[in-house]
Amino acid sequence: MNCHLIDRSAKAGFILAILAIVSHTAVAAQFSFAANGKSAAVIYADLTGARGTGAATLNDAATWLSQCIERACGNPVIIVEKIGGAPTVVIARSDAYPEIAKAAGLNSNAYDAFCIVSQTNRLYLLGNSEAGARHAVATLLRHFGFRWFAPSPKWHHVPELKTISIDLNLVDEPKLVHRGIWYAYAGGDKELMDNYRRWAIANRLSVQSVIRTGHSYGNIIGRNKEAFDAHPEYFALTPDGKRDNERAINARKFCVSNSGLIELVVNDRVRLLEEYRRVNPAAYMISIDPSDGEGTCHCKDCVKIGTTTDRALSLANHVARGLREEYSDAWVGLYAYSGHRLPPTIKIEPNVYVQVAMGFNRTQYTLPELVERWSGKVGAIGLREYYGVEAWDRGLPGRMRGSRVGYHKKWIPFYADRKMNAINAETNANWGGQMLGLYVASQLMWDPTTDVDAVVDEFYQRCYGNAATVMRKLVAAFDESPPLRSATLVPMFADLQAAAKTNVEPDQRRRLIDMMAYLVYVAKFREFDLVRNRRPSRDDEYYNALRPLMQYAWKIRMRDIMHYYALARRLCNGLPVQDKRLDFYMFSKQKSPVWMTGEQLSDNDIVKLLNDYFKRLNNDGDPVVTFSRYFEPVQPPGKDVGSSRQFLQEKDGVATFRHRLTGYLIPKGKQTVRFGIAPTSRSATFTAYLRGDTILFEREFKKSDEFQSVEFELPKANEYRVQIVGGFKLHVPRETPFIFEASVQRPAWIDYSGPQYFYVPKGAKELIVDANPRLSLCVPGQKQRVDISSSSRVANKDYAIIPVPASAAGTIWHTSSQTRGQVLLMNVPPFFSFHRDTIFVPREIAEADELTTN
Repeated sequence: MNCHLIDRSAKAGFILAILAIVSHTAVAAQFSFAANGKSAAVIYADLTGARGTGAATLNDAATWLSQCIERACGNPVIIVEKIGGAPTVVIARSDAYPEIAKAAGLNSNAYDAFCIVSQTNRLYLLGNSEAGARHAVATLLRHFGFRWFAPSPKWHHVPELKTISIDLNLVDEPKLVHRGIWYAYAGGDKELMDNYRRWAIANRLSVQSVIRTGHSYGNIIGRNKEAFDAHPEYFALTPDGKRDNERAINARKFCVSNSGLIELVVNDRVRLLEEYRRVNPAAYMISIDPSDGEGTCHCKDCVKIGTTTDRALSLANHVARGLREEYSDAWVGLYAYSGHRLPPTIKIEPNVYVQVAMGFNRTQYTLPELVERWSGKVGAIGLREYYGVEAWDRGLPGRMRGSRVGYHKKWIPFYADRKMNAINAETNANWGGQMLGLYVASQLMWDPTTDVDAVVDEFYQRCYGNAATVMRKLVAAFDESPPLRSATLVPMFADLQAAAKTNVEPDQRRRLIDMMAYLVYVAKFREFDLVRNRRPSRDDEYYNALRPLMQYAWKIRMRDIMHYYALARRLCNGLPVQDKRLDFYMFSKQKSPVWMTGEQLSDNDIVKLLNDYFKRLNNDGDPVVTFSRYFEPVQPPGKDVGSSRQFLQEKDGVATFRHRLTGYLIPKGKQTVRFGIAPTSRSATFTAYLRGDTILFEREFKKSDEFQSVEFELPKANEYRVQIVGGFKLHVPRETPFIFEASVQRPAWIDYSGPQYFYVPKGAKELIVDANPRLSLCVPGQKQRVDISSSSRVANKDYAIIPVPASAAGTIWHTSSQTRGQVLLMNVPPFFSFHRDTIFVPREIAEADELTTN
């Protein structure tokens, strides 16, 4: 049976009958699993036609189904070695029962397709592949009410069923031929990896993929070491005239015009496909992706081929033709990534497959544009996603793309409606911060038309019961990617404490405690981060702060709520060796690292830690003062040094921002407002809201060196919230009543722009701020500006303190254009104006300070 990569039909069939699952009362049905808590059927795994690992897959499916039915009704379903007279569930390849599969309407060209067919004395779970048969089991269990929300068994939902009856005929297949969510750093413990694998199977992800696109040059060198040792000319010629044969093997590039190299690679890849097929006869793809990182061959013949992408794809073309001569259904795969991210200019063989990497985009195109351009060049296309990268996110709330339900809801269907037929998503086991997002993504990968809202509702109700509302609030706070500060953490801790006081089932309470364990990790990481930012030299103070963080991660690892192994790989691998702190080195052969000690923390331990940290954060002396978002126009004293502008540029009313910006429009009445926006990232989205989340205006702008006009009408006097997402330059005309926020909850990311004006209230003795890397501040009455960075922070605190001269309180201060990075004000109104004559302050401050209103 051939399974073709470009077959992308959404569904091969639909439910033809109704599944009946009854908890207590028996209902007449064609096939009965269990009646009144007792098994009424047996299971048979038919291994006919199974090759390689296929028999193990079918046996695993049978064992899994038996165990699940036992957990639901209390009695096991026996697995038999041959079919007898008892009602039997048959799990098999479809070609073992071709007439049943054909009558069901099974699409024989879809690798993962399956059918479920109930008869009087038989229930057939048939797949085109062994994996497809196991998908049939997973689908049946979903119908019965089983759920695997996360890998840890605590997050599985097992229905209580006394009687299980079924009358079902179903044919199904996924929209995407490959659906991958995988750990970049593996699990660290076999039990954790086994749990992850079962989660992937239960949610019908691709466990044994037929898609191959990973970096391959190092593999080719390793498989042909003698040939490469004998032929240094097979390696790329570097710009300095040397061959690229001295770097690490996995970094080296090839001379793709060398005929000997081409012949070697073609023959090696043919052999590799044959090796794959001995394990999985359905295998049809091998990778020819270049090694990781930049680089290409600069010899005369390679330069003639064309761009860096053209050179990589030229070798892919040779391999594609060579494979096709041997196996008509064979494909080659690679990434659109790094130096070969731009689409090629040469013609590409029809059996070349590409996955577009959704990170590291340094091209002039947005990611959707890149996908669109690549799809016109190659036979089929997929996405190489980055749902989580430990070096970037550390598993912290809101920092992982995988956590964003809205992202998956928007983009998986978007790309699935085009030529995309696979998602290959890297992440790590930071389930506390991304559980719901990854679960939603897994459902959309199978069926992009899935009702996401229904999936989310079920998740909260099943996982948390009466605590669902509070947990929705908590996860919404996670989604805001909150700064690690006591002012943002305290409400989260309070939410979990409130959730714990609700009347929930025991399994739901255990899940709440797992989330407590995750939140304690976040607080501990904050403690470490405060020291790390002050001690870039990684001295004893740094390692004294690292030790309790890693000890805690080790002692909660089996909860599988944060990825201790990935964290250790980032913090306790190369750095301790470099710093000669081998007592922290995770791979030490002499003895275990100092942090790898202690028993797993109990639920009581976790609850106590949560309560202790809640008290500690509340007593942290956090200086954050909360202000309303009701504003008054005012004119307090203070210098006018001109409107905001970019460093060394004279255009007034202009500033550059990164990431996102929250602002407010405060008209005196009905007014048409105008901005100019020039995205510096691939796009920027400008959204204006009425109070709440009702959208008044929304538009996406593409990257441009020129300002694009933003114009819309504000219907009446009010405070209108503005959200701009992306990197961008913003022009604010003097008549536009606009301020932006730079608070703990919503810091501003300013890029060499200023001045920006803000008000320091009367009676203020000190200004408490934070900045990374620099807030450049002009204090009224002082000639020299003050530069604040993370090194300016108070010891063991996440802020810096600037004395306020008595004459400077109750006046307007301003920044300079040397300001760069994240900026936030903590104890004064955190609102900046572009222009000196457009100052707004919270109404309570205007009243308290008796300010003159405009």
